[in-house]
Amino acid sequence: MIEGKRYIAFTQPYFFPYIGYWQLIHAADFFLIGDNVHYIKHHWINRNRILGEGDQPQYFGIEVSHASCNRLICETNRVVSRKQAEYLCRVLKFYYSKAPYYNEAMEVIKPILMDEEPDLTRYLLRHMRTVAEYLGITTEIRLLSEVTARWDCKAPELIRRTCEHFGYTNFINSINGTKYYTKDAFREMGINLYFLRRNDDIRYKQRCDEFVPDLSIIDTMMYCSRDEIHDMLDRYHFV
Repeated sequence: MIEGKRYIAFTQPYFFPYIGYWQLIHAADFFLIGDNVHYIKHHWINRNRILGEGDQPQYFGIEVSHASCNRLICETNRVVSRKQAEYLCRVLKFYYSKAPYYNEAMEVIKPILMDEEPDLTRYLLRHMRTVAEYLGITTEIRLLSEVTARWDCKAPELIRRTCEHFGYTNFINSINGTKYYTKDAFREMGINLYFLRRNDDIRYKQRCDEFVPDLSIIDTMMYCSRDEIHDMLDRYHFV
């Protein structure tokens, strides 16, 4: 982060996202969850990856009711199933019960999995605020739909209007945004665009010999203390 500057960031809500997502929230002064944009199927909104069978990444997630790319995220519901929630808890116990911070992590994770909120957006907002508090992140997190109307425009224009609405000129995007946005194009709109890349030195001891990066924050919470994870939040740089 550059001293003296104020940053805004927003992206779609994800299910227990990886450490880089939480770095993005931590780096911003104000973080918006873009829920009034279209749902993306087979993405990270309702699933993520844990360390599963054979020490390989394995998908782990919740079911969405009538998932459709023609529906906004804030118009989408999840399937509430206590049986499924209990199954997800058993999956985590099977793969992580011997992890050093399993019990501490499950005190946060289990209530989220057992939450019976049917509205996908409200469910993800609640879970993200809960995990952010556990990680020591103090950034204000709000829904884009709560403060702005639905905007039927392309992403760069949506970002420009959002920055203008809240009075920010510095916008942070994840490193994946380099595939879609250019700094020059944003500069012409009066916005300084920064891409956040996590440092390559973020490693921690998992149950396997070779570190598997970019798994869900669930994996990080299982193997690292809160203080260790909070330290990771600052291990990024802008490009």
